Amino acid sequence: MSVSTWIAVGSLAVLGVAVGSTGALATPQLMSEAKKAGVPAANCQYCHTEALPKKETFKPESLNDRGKFLMADQQKRSLKAPDPAALKDFPGGDKK
Repeated sequence: MSVSTWIAVGSLAVLGVAVGSTGALATPQLMSEAKKAGVPAANCQYCHTEALPKKETFKPESLNDRGKFLMADQQKRSLKAPDPAALKDFPGGDKK
């Protein structure tokens, strides 16, 4: 892993990121699962508009289109946490 990847993973581990009103928490494991699913998530901004979102100040509006898609998928499927593999079905593709 590159240094920037380790920094991103470490930042997520320290800060944690609330996702939606469901109480789900984004974790380094979700980033790892996304990569295993073939999704090129490199940092928090893959799903968030902020570089280092914080649980205390999280607002669903601070998600980008990809993050909103994941949150909607989580709620639609009544999951306890977002399913990073669902990002493969994101209609905007990897580049958006």
